Amino acid sequence: MNTEQEIQLSDDLRHLVANHRFQADPDSLLQRARQARRRGMATRGAAGIGVLAVAAAGAVIGFNGSDSGAGAPSVQDAAYVARQVSAALDSDANYVYRITDHGQGTVWYQDQVTMSQYWVYGSGNTRTEAWDSSPVIDHYTHLLDTTVNYKDRTYSTSDQKLNGYISGTPPKETTFVERTKESIGKGDDKVVGTGVYQGHHVIKLSYAVDGQTSQMWVDSTSYQPVYLITTDSDGHQDASDLAFLPRTSDLLHTMSTPRIPAGFAKVADALGDGPGHGG
Repeated sequence: MNTEQEIQLSDDLRHLVANHRFQADPDSLLQRARQARRRGMATRGAAGIGVLAVAAAGAVIGFNGSDSGAGAPSVQDAAYVARQVSAALDSDANYVYRITDHGQGTVWYQDQVTMSQYWVYGSGNTRTEAWDSSPVIDHYTHLLDTTVNYKDRTYSTSDQKLNGYISGTPPKETTFVERTKESIGKGDDKVVGTGVYQGHHVIKLSYAVDGQTSQMWVDSTSYQPVYLITTDSDGHQDASDLAFLPRTSDLLHTMSTPRIPAGFAKVADALGDGPGHGG
């Protein structure tokens, strides 16, 4: 039986992805995400390193214009804002990170401690859910994946053993928190404005990473990130909402325990590119 929090999580997921037109096929998104994780893990040996987010086009949404009313944040020095964001992220290191891409109708959860991940693509009876983790088994990192497709009433599982013998403590994967702190700690940050987003008074911090320009909108009081938009050199944009959630037992159970409905048929892993969803 679902606990009250698990029921609330399911309701939240339906609310997050409801009433949005999906701009890409869920299987296509899942394949790109898996490829990204596989490349990231393979090129760095068994340690692996997360990819901040999958390549998915998303429209900029929910921005309510400039913030010039009561409670509006003052324009602050970029270095100061970056330090405050880093401090806020340090306090989030033991949380679950959630990214919501409304343009694609996807919600992604990543445990900042274990790096286990849970994905939801779409909603209702056409959604796809996926779970992945990267445990070390007999001195080798394994990428474990379970995917449940509600539209086709099927599920698949996969286990990919990576090269690279691990003799001692496994190297730790890079988390979203660590990647973000590294990105905003290079000294090229700029405060490019303020605004209001989903009830938050925000400061917009701009920085460059690997040829991309990113804007992270952070709450002007807590300095926690609430929105991220990344622009490629060709003008392509990815936009997502960000949130950090407490690592409650119910949430961790939901993220780590695949749920396969009765009557769903097991199929081969049709995507065939190894498990993993962006982190």
